[in-house]
Amino acid sequence: MYEQYAHLYDRLPLSGTGIAMGCILILLHLAAIVCPDTVKGLMNRTHLRPQWGALLMSIDFLWIALLLLDADWNPLCMPLFFFEPFRHLLLFACPVVCWVLCTKSTDHLFARALGLFLLLLALVPLSAAFLKDPVTRLLIPIWWYPVLTVAMVWIVKPYLLRDWAAAITARPLLFKAASWAGLAYAAAILICAICFW
Repeated sequence: MYEQYAHLYDRLPLSGTGIAMGCILILLHLAAIVCPDTVKGLMNRTHLRPQWGALLMSIDFLWIALLLLDADWNPLCMPLFFFEPFRHLLLFACPVVCWVLCTKSTDHLFARALGLFLLLLALVPLSAAFLKDPVTRLLIPIWWYPVLTVAMVWIVKPYLLRDWAAAITARPLLFKAASWAGLAYAAAILICAICFW
């Protein structure tokens, strides 16, 4: 029964998903270790660029539209079950809501767009790890559940992205510790994905 409604994300291999996640996190944290000033500058400037937020928000709603679009060529279409009658209404609302957010709510738009992007992105590894056997797969939700919480906070209170970025970048030891801890965690995910998953 589960296989009948399994989405593309559910059929992703745990190993391949873990390798991709580990490699991306390693690259991000290595960048923070090797080029700390550049990364700190990006963290402190993103909230000042509404065009970056508009671009990311457009990507978010394009992603959502693909999840809603029921077409033979679209492998991302998700079953809506009881909400199936509202599929076309939700699909029509995507460009409207995106336009309103990008033109009428530009303050801290990047934080909201980043929060929504992380919510969409988290669905991929969490679905791939769902109900899989190795207990080490819990490394994936252990990472993503706090990220999901932070993402929802940024959508509701987007100014916190600015405040938290300023607080972290103003403390060199905290920034370095977070970078190395993230690198170690990413390496653990990559090792487990290669050796155990």
